[in-house]
Amino acid sequence: MKIHITKNWDSYLFSFPHELYDIYFEEKYIKLYETQDNEAICYVYSEDEKTLLFPFLIRTFSYKGKIYHDFETAYGYGGPIWNVLDEEFILRALNGFKIYCTENNYISGFVRFHPLLNNFIGFNSIGKLIYDRHTIAMDLTLSEEDIWRKEIHTQNRNTIKKGVKTGLKFIVDKEFEFLNEFVEIYTSTMYKVDADPYFYFNNNYFNFFKANIENSFLGLVTFDDKIISGAIFFFSKQYGHYHLSGSRSDYLYTCPNNFLLYEAVKELKALGISKFHLGGGINSDEQNSLYQFKRKFSNNKYDFYIGKAVFYQEVYENICKTWVQENPEKDVLLNQHLLKYKY
Repeated sequence: MKIHITKNWDSYLFSFPHELYDIYFEEKYIKLYETQDNEAICYVYSEDEKTLLFPFLIRTFSYKGKIYHDFETAYGYGGPIWNVLDEEFILRALNGFKIYCTENNYISGFVRFHPLLNNFIGFNSIGKLIYDRHTIAMDLTLSEEDIWRKEIHTQNRNTIKKGVKTGLKFIVDKEFEFLNEFVEIYTSTMYKVDADPYFYFNNNYFNFFKANIENSFLGLVTFDDKIISGAIFFFSKQYGHYHLSGSRSDYLYTCPNNFLLYEAVKELKALGISKFHLGGGINSDEQNSLYQFKRKFSNNKYDFYIGKAVFYQEVYENICKTWVQENPEKDVLLNQHLLKYKY
């Protein structure tokens, strides 16, 4: 048995079978979300040829004169992953993680698990596992004809065909030449839907993404030579993802997002991707419009879980109590958040 913490773990990750890892676990992706207060690190547990990795963002802070830490996974999906499905090994590795956290003054941690990898196995042994919502993923191992006929809803097919007749065109921008225009569209969309601050990103984020996330492209839709919709897509060897998207509200009548996603499907299939993960809705209510939009591309549902772990219950409760006293207005909005005291 060997346990260590590292800032560089890709050498382990890239030896994993392709179906057992994804871009969300790579160093460069986690480091997209580093800030002055949050550092990307990885817990590594190994027994001979068996390895478990748990990359996350660690935060260090002082409370009543003592140094503590907490952690959370990066935006999107994360958690522990392993190179072999051996539940007893996974439980030992997670127990080692719990011991590491308690010995190093970690107060709590929040995990967003990966719906396609089912990497929530064993988490109940160190924390609380909570089902959050369904997500949707398309099977790109089907032929293009079968994807069109079997995956995509009839109404959606008609909408996409209408977009083609209207004159919508698709651009694959692998060099992110149109990044600035996309950022303007994305940010205006977030304002339009009154999105949580969590969904806003600054220019440093987008510039770092462009410079470092190689397996990605901007998908853009034009109408009369004007960019009216776009999204960032990225991928690993096996899995593709619909990351950030936006559209100009005065062109929504052309249904550019339906056309955009279908064209991205064809691009990702050409790249050899097996599953295209669209994600879920804005909450667990499956009647929300975003989830219903994604369901029109596939009926393949996956379970998205979150995890909450508290390693020092009394200290955690005291920190939260102090925070509530100082931030009563925030408590109304963030009461259910495990790491609410960060904000």
